[in-house]
Amino acid sequence: MNTTPIFHRTLWGNLQSRMDSSYWPTATDAWKEGRYLDSFFAVLDYINPTLRKTRGNTTQSDFSIPHGSVVVNLSIKNDSLYVHTPFVSTAGALRVPLLRRVAELNFYPLGLSQIKLEGENLNFHYQCTLDTCEPFKIYYVLKEICKTADQYDDDFREKFKTKNLVEPKVTPCTPQEAEQAWKTLQDIITDTLNFANYFDSQRWYNQTFDILNIGLKRIDFAVQPQGFLKNEIERVNAEMGNQNANVMDRNKYARTLLAQFQQLTKEKLAESLYKTEVFVPEKWNLNLESTQKNLEGFGNNARKYLNEQNYIMAVMECMYAFYNLYYSNYVEKRISDEINAGLEAASGKSWQEAAPALVGALNNVMSGIFTVKA
Repeated sequence: MNTTPIFHRTLWGNLQSRMDSSYWPTATDAWKEGRYLDSFFAVLDYINPTLRKTRGNTTQSDFSIPHGSVVVNLSIKNDSLYVHTPFVSTAGALRVPLLRRVAELNFYPLGLSQIKLEGENLNFHYQCTLDTCEPFKIYYVLKEICKTADQYDDDFREKFKTKNLVEPKVTPCTPQEAEQAWKTLQDIITDTLNFANYFDSQRWYNQTFDILNIGLKRIDFAVQPQGFLKNEIERVNAEMGNQNANVMDRNKYARTLLAQFQQLTKEKLAESLYKTEVFVPEKWNLNLESTQKNLEGFGNNARKYLNEQNYIMAVMECMYAFYNLYYSNYVEKRISDEINAGLEAASGKSWQEAAPALVGALNNVMSGIFTVKA
């Protein structure tokens, strides 16, 4: 284990959200001035500036916006906002465990919206008056509906035999992309388990935890699986964050999932490789300042390790910082280009060679210096 993990670029290229942060001050200012409808429209423009033109009616009172396997319907009438999102059909499903799970979701993670049974269909609902449609609140309402629908449509179909009410519009990967994705998946898993076994042999169990966690996020970044496979990564990532479990158990969660992924056929993996239409993205949209705040603590640690010539820990700190950033956020292209250049420069190098390259990339982002030409 004298060289660092290999860097794999993302399968689908640089995925940027369509969010436009310049509209957010418009939304908050309109709210403060009592222009509640203008504030709501600005929230939609913030999410995607084209939505109102492409997904609204002529009077801008009704919007039907696709998101994965659901369509989020927004209606404005009588000075109120109504959100109605058909989710799944329970016809022929395992209704008792399904409805028990829905009851749990209505407590958490759903905070304001709720899933209701109407006939044989489960639908998301939310309504409020426009004067209580505060920008942050309504953004989180729409985000929680989109995220929960994304996370549980495939899960419900796999576990409870539900059926989608809307056939999602998907762009599948090409056979060449599927082949490359499967190879990348196998390479990352083999790479990760080799490092994990080495760290275990040294009794460095916390480093085993880090490399396994990084491995899951490398898969999410490079392969970008959707549906059930993505949900499994999220589930295990959450289990690894359980501070009540000891590190050995948490490492076992990741090892078990990686072993399952290692057994996937190319055809089964290809079923989870696709793009869908997105309304509210699950990731946060970070500008340079927010990215710097996200990386600040990691940067301090990485520089400390490098100065101490603890090259393994310097590399691990940077990799954890970068893949954790990508896992939860969209970042500006100039930032991702700088980070990816550092990861590529360190790929497969000795720890001593890799550490300065990664810390250098992190320092550049923290200083707002970008060396990669657009």
